[in-house]
Amino acid sequence: MEAALQYKKKTRKEQKLTFSQWVLKTIKRHKKRTTTDVTIGLIVSVVLFFINLV
Repeated sequence: MEAALQYKKKTRKEQKLTFSQWVLKTIKRHKKRTTTDVTIGLIVSVVLFFINLV
C-alpha cells in the first residue's frame, strides 16, 4: 500500500513538465512512431488502391 502511494507521488511529479520539455518528449515519441506509421499507411493505401481498381 505504501509503495503504491509513493509511486503515485513520483508519477505526479514527472507529469509537471515545462512547455519545452513537453515538446521534446512528444517529438521523441513521434520520431519512434514514424517508421511504423509510414509502413502501415503505405500498406493501407496500396490495399485501398487495389480495391478501387476492382
